[in-house]
Amino acid sequence: MFIHHVNGIDWLVITAFEELKPLFIEDAGTTPSCFSAASELSLIDQAKRAYGFLPKLSGVITDTGTFQSKDNLEDMNPQLACLVEGRGRVFIYHGGFVAFVDDEQTFITRMN
Repeated sequence: MFIHHVNGIDWLVITAFEELKPLFIEDAGTTPSCFSAASELSLIDQAKRAYGFLPKLSGVITDTGTFQSKDNLEDMNPQLACLVEGRGRVFIYHGGFVAFVDDEQTFITRMN
């Protein structure tokens, strides 16, 4: 695991082995620059403003960030994760799937 800093947010890049860092960052895609710790908007609202309409997907996010859904053949583990105090957590998975988790809701979507 290593930290990738973008717009005041520390993204945790989750890797099994040190030599796989570049591969995982490429697989997970570019860290979304729309997220900023300086913004007063929630992380969900920041994403909606940057990407427009975000389709809502069904599923469950475990405490460790695993995305479980009856629509997926197998559980998905996050490739990138961040925690922004007071604004929740974001987990990013292969294929553009993203989960936002805060005290009030869990919002799962896909960003293309």
